[in-house]
Amino acid sequence: MALPTIKDFRPFIICVDDNYEATKSFYSAMGFQKLWDDGKSACEFATGFGSQRFLVTLHHGVEPPQHAMLHFWVSDAQAWFDYLKGLRLEERFAGTKVTDPVVTEWGWLITYVADPAGVKLHFAQPHSPSNRDFFNDAPWMNH
Repeated sequence: MALPTIKDFRPFIICVDDNYEATKSFYSAMGFQKLWDDGKSACEFATGFGSQRFLVTLHHGVEPPQHAMLHFWVSDAQAWFDYLKGLRLEERFAGTKVTDPVVTEWGWLITYVADPAGVKLHFAQPHSPSNRDFFNDAPWMNH
């Protein structure tokens, strides 16, 4: 049996009343282009990578995610850290955090970010020689 057709895929960042406007402002401040905003409960941002986008949505009566993460494979995790620190996001948006890049046990250099809705962002690059070779040569990755 064949997999049914998927026409598109969009990650959602689920917000509640207390963090919806701040979360939209947070992603605008990071430099993501807002593609549209219905002015009530949903907006969409471009990632700057091809046609990939993500949604920020307001859901009444839905608990915000506790274990959500958006992963951005980047060329330079340190450059992302420097860029994000320069935006002073932690000073401007309650509940946000930008960490120094760390090398993980699985061989990636990652700058972690927490947004106002509690979603974790991962700006990561293959760091160990084996990870760089594997991911740079992987035929299923868009380079």
